[in-house]
Amino acid sequence: MTSSHLQSEPREYSIRVGGKAVIIRDDKVLLVKYDDENGPHYNCLGGGHLSGETIRETVAREVLEETAAEVEVGDLLLVLESLPFKPDPSFGPVHHLLLFFECTLKPGSEPRFPDAPDPNQTEVEWIPYSELANTRVFPDIARELETALTGARPVYIEEGRW
Repeated sequence: MTSSHLQSEPREYSIRVGGKAVIIRDDKVLLVKYDDENGPHYNCLGGGHLSGETIRETVAREVLEETAAEVEVGDLLLVLESLPFKPDPSFGPVHHLLLFFECTLKPGSEPRFPDAPDPNQTEVEWIPYSELANTRVFPDIARELETALTGARPVYIEEGRW
């Protein structure tokens, strides 16, 4: 067997980048509630990056789409990577890189259920921060979020830890 047979062929794949918002007010975190094939659960605010926008613009756009609220996008808190080439990938066959930013609501902007929600979106809700670890949230970042918010920034999470 030649050495070229021992080398694995290079894989071609892309990374799906997403921007997420962490908005905390009065010891509560803002989340979006969904009811889909995964059953009732909450999602962190945010979504996929679009060509031609910065990741901070992605975060602001996604928050507006999901909550009808405008935000100031602040510091990077968490980086979460989902690896499709590892056993049992949580996000399926797509390599995901999610960037979580601390955000604040712009003056006069109040979150509400949007006029054109995602078909599976059922609510926009403030969840007490103390209950986050016991709430079904995708992705489950409660422990890492607490670490990030106490000053260890940013926190990197590789799939399998969450």
